[in-house]
Amino acid sequence: MSSRSVIWVRDALVITLSIYVVFSIAMAPWNNLKTEETLSTTCETGCAPVINYPEDGYYHYKDSIVFEWNSVSVGYRFTVLNSTGHVFHDENLTDVTTSTTNRLPAGNYTSFVYYKGMVGSLFDYEKIEGDVVPYLRLTEEHYLASSSKITLIWEPVEITYGIEIREHKTTEIQIVHQAEGLAQTSYEFKEFDNGKTYSWSVYAVDSMGFVSESSNARELNIDTTKFLAYELFNNWEVPFILLGILMVVALQAGVFLAKEETND
Repeated sequence: MSSRSVIWVRDALVITLSIYVVFSIAMAPWNNLKTEETLSTTCETGCAPVINYPEDGYYHYKDSIVFEWNSVSVGYRFTVLNSTGHVFHDENLTDVTTSTTNRLPAGNYTSFVYYKGMVGSLFDYEKIEGDVVPYLRLTEEHYLASSSKITLIWEPVEITYGIEIREHKTTEIQIVHQAEGLAQTSYEFKEFDNGKTYSWSVYAVDSMGFVSESSNARELNIDTTKFLAYELFNNWEVPFILLGILMVVALQAGVFLAKEETND
């Protein structure tokens, strides 16, 4: 191969690579890049579970999916008062069912454990008129003959989960499956139909009957025949993967052509 031909081929590769880089960057949907879902920090009876998988708009190539989400935290308040009503210990706790005070003087004490609700809840048990009992988990009387600590253990408020799966039809969105009382933070569903669009959401329920807000509905597309086409043409990461491959090939070709040019 002549020197002129080698230079022409090398320059053509560089120009092609440059055009591809510009085209890939221009075509990437920068406004739609995946971001963390904005979640509320204050909810009336509890914020929705945080979803892990699958992401919104996901295309799936099988007729079954294992949905996954994070567990919901619950809060408690542990308070200890003496016989005159003086507060010796006041502590907010999350996802624990035991606590120990600092060393207290000898005397009579009363301890209280209140349920503060699921994460983000707006429970205010101190302002509930005549109905404090549902939020009081435990109360105990203590007599300390000498200076010592008080350790309290209480029954946890249990959290279960519910999931709702909906099918998007031409004129309506219809619930096709519901599951409640889920102890785990995952759920497998195997009755999807190929070529259809679904949406789903999850929520939490505590053992006192309070139900959290539902998560934002996430869309899900089930199709085995269109999955590959979607990945190749609608997934913005693919051009950059191909770009990386092309760059490696181009670099190797450049080294080879440079050697050929030197030999000529």
